[in-house]
Amino acid sequence: MAREHLYLATSVVFGTYILWTAAETLLTRSNKPTLTANNSFASPLLATLAVFPFLFLFKKAQYLLKMRARGCAEAPTYPHTDPVFGSDWVRISLAMQKQHAVLEFWQDLFSKLGSTFWVKIPVAWVVMTTEPENMKAILASSFADFPLLGPRKDSIASILGEEAIFAANGQAWHDARAMMRPAFVRNQLADLACFEKHVGNLIARIPKNGSTVDLQELLYMMTMDSATDFMFGHSTNMLTTPSAEASEFTSTFEYILTRSAIRTRLGLFAFLDNDKKWRDSLEIINRFCDRYIQRVKHEEKDPERAYVFLYEMMGQGTSPEYVRAQLLSMILAGRDTTASTLSSLFWILARRPEVVARLRGEIAELGGRQPTWEEMKDMKYLNMVLKEVMRLYPTVASMSRGAARDTTLPVGGGPDGKSPVFVPKGSLVRWSVYCTQRRKDIYGEDADEFRPERWEDRRPGWEYLPFSGGPRICIGQQFALTQMSYLVVRIFQVFKSISPKDDRPLLQVLGSTTKLENGVLVSFSQA
Repeated sequence: MAREHLYLATSVVFGTYILWTAAETLLTRSNKPTLTANNSFASPLLATLAVFPFLFLFKKAQYLLKMRARGCAEAPTYPHTDPVFGSDWVRISLAMQKQHAVLEFWQDLFSKLGSTFWVKIPVAWVVMTTEPENMKAILASSFADFPLLGPRKDSIASILGEEAIFAANGQAWHDARAMMRPAFVRNQLADLACFEKHVGNLIARIPKNGSTVDLQELLYMMTMDSATDFMFGHSTNMLTTPSAEASEFTSTFEYILTRSAIRTRLGLFAFLDNDKKWRDSLEIINRFCDRYIQRVKHEEKDPERAYVFLYEMMGQGTSPEYVRAQLLSMILAGRDTTASTLSSLFWILARRPEVVARLRGEIAELGGRQPTWEEMKDMKYLNMVLKEVMRLYPTVASMSRGAARDTTLPVGGGPDGKSPVFVPKGSLVRWSVYCTQRRKDIYGEDADEFRPERWEDRRPGWEYLPFSGGPRICIGQQFALTQMSYLVVRIFQVFKSISPKDDRPLLQVLGSTTKLENGVLVSFSQA
């Protein structure tokens, strides 16, 4: 990165010289006084312009001194054609986004540049990394140094609100997390009646005659139904009798999440992506939540419901805007992440009959009855299958933070990549969960293959982060695992096999979460 500071300083010097010479030439040809002749104008202007390269050179020297004082070494830098503003990175990122190839593009860069490298975006310099030790520092050991900052945070906040748990920092984040924690205690997770209702609705929509169905579409409906039922006390009923408002909310929510990925890549220029459709979409999702918030104010809670998130939130005297921010956060987490993982899982299972056979063997031990929470926790092979699909296809494929102060990452610098990396205040750090979890030096030469058996004797560490880690580890982790486990068990109690009806490759659309571009076209055979 120091080389880029020197490049920028040199560019300013030569740019100033070229512009000055051009202006002098034009004024001379026009028989007008030149800039040099006008001392009252030229001297201050030249002095001002001369300051810029010296500022950049000073910044370079300061960076090198701080880096060496901390015993750090330079990490590689992406070979920019525009290292000043990073416009080349924005262009190629948007192109890869359009081709649904961002993750593969990153994998290729990590293989060429190393596990940690710098890249320039319009708003800042970014450290890209797949080093587990760096992730541990960012998420845990140096947690206070790396709050949520930068384009990704701004993009999420524009959708969910500044006080949402996924956008907040410091005390605001602590308060939001403490308020939500009771929703995910064991007593709530073990109450499977809500899951059973919506899983049953999904199974009822699967053709029993072996005809083709897009299971991904049904999975997103089911997780929206169960998430809103759990959060609001009223389901959107997308699988049964969806209202016009529920259908509009669902499609709009999906649209803004996909578009948010583009806004993140625009960085400093995200404000340009603010047309009427975007503003109207935000109004639609806010209005949908506000309708339920007002409804709770004027109705009694169903005494048969053990827990409803919205009732508990409203009972704590928080503002409607604050409640809405947390509701949207929970819908994002409860709907998209679970449906994304299940879509990838069933896409794989349709092509791996031996995995289905082993799963059904384990499930058969239940004797056809609905599983309990404790029984699902003890299903060893099912849990290995879920771990493996979350390794290969993490629903949140990358995460980012910003440096609140001058700090360091443990590894990634120097010729061997073993030295610490200096991270100046204001820089961003981004780690790719997807690329890390496919590293062959960590998971073996078959890292790109689906092999649940790898988890028989492996304990996950910082190289495995489908739910993040540290203080901000996903608060709904057990909720998601319970819902996914329950669905798999119930599906294969009803159906004996699943077959693919599409030979297109698995392509992931990268938004706030991932989604399969071609859906999950499959057929089922009844047991």
